[in-house]
Order: sequence, then structure tokens, then C-alpha cells
Amino acid sequence: MASLALAGARAQSALSVAPGAPALPTQAPKQDDTVSLGFNRIVIARWGDAVLPNAPAFNPNPLTLTQADRQFPWDASIAALIAQAPQDGIPQSVLVLANPSAPARMVFPEGMDHPATAGRLQGATILNLQYVSGTWALVDGGYQSRRLNDGTLCEITGPVAANIGGTVQGLLAPQAGCATPWGNVLLAEGHSARWLARLSGATGFGFSNPLDAPRFGWVAELNPMDPLSFPAKRTALGHFARAGIAAASTADGHAVIFMSQDAPAGFFFRFIAATAATDGTALDSGTLAVAQIQGSSITWVNLGSDVPTLVGTLSAAANAGGSVFDAPGGIAIAPDHSGLYLACAGNPARDSASTNPLNPRAADDNGHVLVFTPPGGDLTASQFPGRLILAAGDPATTEGTQYAPGSDCWLTRPRTLNLDPALNLWIGTDQNGAVSATADGLFIMQTGGPSPFLLSLAYLAPLGAAIGGAAFDSATGSVFCPVRHPGATPSASFNFPATRWPTLRPNMPPQTTLIGLIRTI
Repeated sequence: MASLALAGARAQSALSVAPGAPALPTQAPKQDDTVSLGFNRIVIARWGDAVLPNAPAFNPNPLTLTQADRQFPWDASIAALIAQAPQDGIPQSVLVLANPSAPARMVFPEGMDHPATAGRLQGATILNLQYVSGTWALVDGGYQSRRLNDGTLCEITGPVAANIGGTVQGLLAPQAGCATPWGNVLLAEGHSARWLARLSGATGFGFSNPLDAPRFGWVAELNPMDPLSFPAKRTALGHFARAGIAAASTADGHAVIFMSQDAPAGFFFRFIAATAATDGTALDSGTLAVAQIQGSSITWVNLGSDVPTLVGTLSAAANAGGSVFDAPGGIAIAPDHSGLYLACAGNPARDSASTNPLNPRAADDNGHVLVFTPPGGDLTASQFPGRLILAAGDPATTEGTQYAPGSDCWLTRPRTLNLDPALNLWIGTDQNGAVSATADGLFIMQTGGPSPFLLSLAYLAPLGAAIGGAAFDSATGSVFCPVRHPGATPSASFNFPATRWPTLRPNMPPQTTLIGLIRTI
């Protein structure tokens, strides 16, 4: 998508370490958002907008179970965008979103929890979108539009299914997702134990049963184009809370999945399917491996495919000598497999004795971005060379920051990574609502050309908000981005949010909002 390529390429290509450098003009958070020059920002959907037919009008005072079941949820992150053939000349897409959270303090008046309603807010959302008169909008009654949540029936497949059961009610706390080369979408469940405790006794789905716990915390595979399809939890990919996931296929058609553990000190995993990706059960057998840091490279150490290993994946990774990264999160794979990118949000608990070239700073809460180069583009190779391409933080105050010369902004706590068709890396940040010197935002990094790793600003979110990733429509030059939980600073509540964006009306709560960024130049 040429319209997404950065203009004005500069000749500098070396990275710089610049402690004490002059401050770059990234803005402090405010009650409204900030859109960079060259973009037009449109609102596509907000918390409370109708997703399903006959959805009631949005009224959060208080939110009802029916609203939660049929409306756009409180929180959202990009899982996948599937472009569709234009209909009557109108561009169309199907967008899949993960919906990980619904905190009582921000969702319900007075912070009084309604777990059954909250359980319907989380899960996943599939939207039909169409582009008319220069803007994207939800298709009223779209064929694929649906909500997945704690009431969704899921299949359980793979080696562990015989031990824990072949079905379970509920998709819980998906943190991330990705499209697959074979047309399905993967949804990675996160910290499901928190939801199990919250939902215990609140619904009729048996979440208080201790035998249910092992049925959550997996990767679910879904056909988003079939509204009658069930998510299938693929146990061969291991059992742990994930922060990021990305899928590719080898030259001979085998699926390769990369996953990051959602933890301040988290492992990085790879799964290689035993059969071709077009096989409907391709993700039910294969080789799971954990990354071990050796200098500036990673070596993939294979784990077992037995039930104890797959259920206790994190213990197996530690016992195999896996290395932990500083809050690993978003993952992006170059189309030619020449680069594998990993965002790390930072780990204040890392001590100086345990730093290494891929986690270079102790007591760091700013984070960094890595790129690995599979030899010959072979994602199944046993070792990937790696390098640091960005060390986040304010270069005027933070030691060890690293930005390409000519970059016009800085960031902290990178969380999501997405490559656009022009191979620019879009970095989304997430400070968990903390109020700091910079707002969370969406940033663009060149990955090639005369100025590799040059960083530019696209968008800054309002106070308390984070970025839920990016997806790209090449036909219209559009970028989709969820602006997550605006106003949700640590001390905020439903009654007293830090902002009421996007409406800024005193009688409306802040709303997670799916926006579109469209190039104007």
C-alpha cells in the first residue's frame, strides 16, 4: 500500500544510543486524542454500538446482560482483518476483535460488579464493515457479525482433549489473535483464572467447577466467515496466558505459530505443525519449542508433546532452559519470512546480572523492540540471529534509549506490532492506564529503504487509553485501530473517569472506540 509508506526518506541508517539527548516532541496525555498531520481519523464503532440485529439502545446505567451480549464491548484488540470482494463497488471487510477485559470499576456505576453481564462483555467480536462515502461503518445485520463470550460452546481438540473433555462452555479473556494463511483466525486466551473466579456461581455454565479450569488458557481456532462455526481450542499449542500470537506457513504448507507469554518475565514459543496447514486438524499435532537466548541469537529448544508438558507448558519451558524476555507481547512476521518482530514492554524486576543483548536494560519499564532474521527465511530453523532495533523511553531522561537518527518521536511500553502492506511496522503502546510523560499511541517504523527503523508518529490516544493493534485495508489505504479503555487511569472509575472521550459529554462514560486512520496526503 504505497499510500502508507513514509514520505521523506532520510539517508541515515545507523542506530543511536542517546542518553541525555534533547527531548523529542511527543505530547503528554490529554482528554482528547491527537491525530498526526497527513491522517484523517474517523470513528467506526464505540462501546454500546449495535453489533447484532435488535440490539437495545446503549444505556450503561446500569448495563444489562442483553446489551452486553449484542453490543460492541467495553474493551477490544485487533485479532484479524479479512478483506472481502467489493459488493456493488463498495469495499467490504470482516474484522475480528479480541475482548479481554471488563473491570467493574469502569463498567458499572458505583463499581458494583455484575459478573454475569461482565462475562458477556469479554470474549471476541466479529464485525462486517463497509466503506461508503469516504468512511467505514458497521453493516447493520451483517452475515458474519457475532459475539463470542462466556456462553459460547467451544470444542477441545488435540492431545489433552481426552483428559479434560471434548467441549467446554466459554471463551475467556482472549488477549490477542491473528489471521492464518489458511483463512482461519486464532484467538489466544489470556489469564482465564481471573475470569473463572469472577464468574464462579454467577452463571449457569459451571465455572465454579474445579474441573473446568484446565479447559481455559488455550489457543482457539475459528472460521470467522461461518457464523455457525464453533471455536476449537487446540491443546497441542500449550497451556498458558498469551500476550501475542502470529501465524505463517512453510514452503511445504506446514503451519508455524509464534506465541509470547503474558508475564513481566515471559517465554517466547514456536509451534510447527506435523501436517499441512490445509488439514483441518493441522494444529492438533506438532512440535512445541521455547526460545533460549544465546548471545544475540535465540535457539529453539523442543518440548515434549505429552499431556504433562502441554498442560504444564511454563514449567516444561523453564526445565528445558528457556529464556525469559521483558514482558514479550506483539509479534509480526514479514511476508517473505525474512524478519520476525517481537515487542517487549519492559521488566522492572530484571537485575543487572541477568541482562543480555536481547534484554539489555535492568530495572526497565520502558521496553524495546527486537527483530530476528530466520536464516534463508526458514521459520523452522533451529537458531535465529536477533538484534535490538528500538529501546524505548524518553531520550532526554532515560539511559540506554535507542532510536534511528531522524526519528521525530519517542514511545514507551510497546505492546502490539503489525506490518502494513508497504512493510512499515506499526507499534502500539500500552502503559496500563498509567499517567506518564507521554500518551499511548500508534507509531510507524520503517523496516527497509534508506532509513531503516526510522520512527514517526501516527496517533496519540486520550488519557488512560491504550492501543489495541492495527489492521490495514489496501484498497482504501485505511488503518483500523481500537483505542482501548479511555479514561481508565489507576484511580478512575465509571462515575469519575479521567476523560469521557470520544463524546466528551458529561452524561456519557468513556468508550473504547474502533477508529480508522485514512491518509490525506
